[in-house]
Amino acid sequence: MINPLAQFALLLDADLMAAALQQHLPECQAGDWQVTGCEIQHPRYKTYRLAENRDRSFLSLVYHLRGRHPAETTAEQRILYARAYLGQRSQQAYTEAQANGETAIHLAELGMVGWRFPDDPAMPWLAELMDSRQIAELEQRPISTIEIVNYRPEIRCTARYRFAASETEPARVVYGKTYADERGRAVYTNLLTLQRQSVAAFVMPEALAYDAGHHTLWLEGLQGHMLTELDFTVGVAEKIPALAHALAAFHQVTPPPLLVITSQQQLKEWLKKADKLSHAYPTIQPALTGLFNELRQDCPEFEVLGLIHGDFHIDQLLVLADGRLALFDYDELAIGDPLQDLANFAADLYNYPYPVAVIDQLVQTLFTAYSAANHNQTDAQRFVWHLRGQLLTRAYRCFIQQKSAAPQRVADFIALALRPWPLAD
Repeated sequence: MINPLAQFALLLDADLMAAALQQHLPECQAGDWQVTGCEIQHPRYKTYRLAENRDRSFLSLVYHLRGRHPAETTAEQRILYARAYLGQRSQQAYTEAQANGETAIHLAELGMVGWRFPDDPAMPWLAELMDSRQIAELEQRPISTIEIVNYRPEIRCTARYRFAASETEPARVVYGKTYADERGRAVYTNLLTLQRQSVAAFVMPEALAYDAGHHTLWLEGLQGHMLTELDFTVGVAEKIPALAHALAAFHQVTPPPLLVITSQQQLKEWLKKADKLSHAYPTIQPALTGLFNELRQDCPEFEVLGLIHGDFHIDQLLVLADGRLALFDYDELAIGDPLQDLANFAADLYNYPYPVAVIDQLVQTLFTAYSAANHNQTDAQRFVWHLRGQLLTRAYRCFIQQKSAAPQRVADFIALALRPWPLAD
């Protein structure tokens, strides 16, 4: 059978899709809107190992479209969530969506089923949260804008609500994080538990409320600059010691009841990722086999468990006006090895377009500062074990997200994970 990725290639090219959607979207065919640009976010490729199941593979992704009405000069942005299928499977998926009462569209020529934001098959209440009039009535104050910060279809949507100043109240920014399930309730409870403990760690956004009717967690906005906005060789490097000390303090917080993640569980997940990568890219199968054998051989014998953030990376950090660091996104809180957080942050740095030697130095500084904050009790070999596993995870993400030059990026991450790490000496 033809490689499914070859059939999905068009859908991952932003320029080609701008033209294709202009041709096939009903509102464009009717002359009511013109697509002038396209950006692709959150592509996820679902594949199957067995050849007989390969035709069930599908691609989901989000198109952020720029455009305008032909009779107007003002540009606007629209979001289209799409799932693309092989063969004639899009017709079946569209029929099922209609049967479920979903407001979907069928782009048969592209083999796609789409949902125009805020229509979402798993979050039908999202439209209400995007209605500025309803939000203004709820808060009893005028609202100036609603901005989409991050939209992951059928999972969650984070929006920034900017409330205008009034005679009695200053301007205010509030974030609404909406989920497809009840996860927001647990995140709200956990965040309150952490905020009650006075620690010299990261600043946390204040948890304001949880709206069960809309599955939404409301958070107070914080003002500052994202850490990713700083130059790595200067700004980020200067913040690494403070970041490491704050992370060490965070790991000392008494956790609420949370899911436990063991090293053996991680090893099983890494095996699944290595297995799928081996089938997708046979040329690097020997390297993947060697990497996993090392991970299995070096798996820590003793568990060192504590509170972990679970998704700790540079995009989660904000530099406040007073220089302190704020940490966001507490969805993945768990009990696990704290070095998992440190390794997650380190592995993510290699995603950025800086020379490996520059990132290596940042990782060395990070480890040294964290170890110092931990009374020099940090196990370098255990850190390297987690780091190698996290680099394998980055390779897998390149594959399922089909980022630009995915095969080469996958190979580069695997080679990086396999090289000798001086921290382990």
